Amino acid sequence: MFRHAVLLLTLFASSLALAQEGERTAVLETIQKFFTSIETRDRGLLESILVPGSLNISVRELDNGDASFNVRSYEEVIATLTRPGRPALERSWNETVLIQGFIAIVWTPYDFHIDGEFSHCGVDSFQLIKQDNQWLISNSSWTLETKNCPTSPLGAIN
Repeated sequence: MFRHAVLLLTLFASSLALAQEGERTAVLETIQKFFTSIETRDRGLLESILVPGSLNISVRELDNGDASFNVRSYEEVIATLTRPGRPALERSWNETVLIQGFIAIVWTPYDFHIDGEFSHCGVDSFQLIKQDNQWLISNSSWTLETKNCPTSPLGAIN
């Protein structure tokens, strides 16, 4: 009897872990779509993963130690990230993903390249909600750093 209870508890815990890993994968797929939309300038893709009305804030440390904040509305982010221009590539690694029910947070270091050249690095913070069985970005914040950037574990870009 005791062995059956332990077996049932083990199976239950395993199924919860698999479900959680599936949600983590789905959350990270949404984040990857965000990066792909920047690289391809795909307005439709970006609109498909952002919650209308989302707020987006970048933070840049100034030489005097103060910070400069740039707040962009949903419409501004769509226009800025999908406008024609030089090729851009954003990459992230070592993602921390927290999920509780219908909300999630992703915290990840990143590097950003323009025309194949390193531009800046920083940390992305994404807040997501699950709506109609799809993870959507409700808000994002990121730092823009040009000094003391760590070497990406992803290596050089091709």
